[in-house]
Amino acid sequence: MMSDNITDQFESAIRKALSYFEQRLEQQDSFQIQNNLLKELQQKVKKWGYCNSQEIKDLSLEYENFHKTLSESGRSYENIVEEKNLVDTYSAFEKFLSDCFYSIYLFFPKYLGEKITVSTHDLFIGGDIELCKKNIIELEVKSFIQANHIIEIVSSFKKKFSIKKIESSISKDDLNILYEISLIRNLITHNNSIVNRVYIEQVKNFLKNKAKYEFHEGETVLGKLENLTQDMKDISTKVCEKIAEAIINDSNRLKNHHENM
Repeated sequence: MMSDNITDQFESAIRKALSYFEQRLEQQDSFQIQNNLLKELQQKVKKWGYCNSQEIKDLSLEYENFHKTLSESGRSYENIVEEKNLVDTYSAFEKFLSDCFYSIYLFFPKYLGEKITVSTHDLFIGGDIELCKKNIIELEVKSFIQANHIIEIVSSFKKKFSIKKIESSISKDDLNILYEISLIRNLITHNNSIVNRVYIEQVKNFLKNKAKYEFHEGETVLGKLENLTQDMKDISTKVCEKIAEAIINDSNRLKNHHENM
């Protein structure tokens, strides 16, 4: 029998995962503000006649030249910042989901099933059983997250652990937008932010041509990145809060079911 303290530790782990996600988003906001301030500072310095300093004038002109060169290449400094913001925000969201699955398996390992993959090094060479457990869970979670899209991942809380409230508390529209953004994240990461046939077909098959953001094959997503990033932050925050709340509220049932498996 597990001690009652297990549920307290488990709930603390879920809250910690949510707190880390929120911290990552705060860092992204600070990064964006810092870049905006840098641009504003350069413009103010130029307006004020470079503060009567040749050194500041040279630095300001160098900044302008690099900004112009980068913009002429097809991707501006602002584009790159927004690409990073979107990718990092989605990564923080995925990390939260991974942390939730990891915590469930760590505290209630019977959910892993009867058969697991153990590396020879962990079992025979490393000799650290706790590290071995950690590696088993991380491999399971990583493989699952990488093999499934966001809608399947969220629905798996119900399928794998019978946490029913998660799926019912998150709107289908929010999940569709998160899925759409995940496809755009893939374009940024793997296709220089250019819309390709794979993206068009995925939108057609999974979203039935009801995507919020309309793109055509061959164009870039750069012009809509700011709005995409804001949607990602708003919706992922709402979804993460609902997932954390549902898991915590179901912690006693998870423990009791685990004990009787």
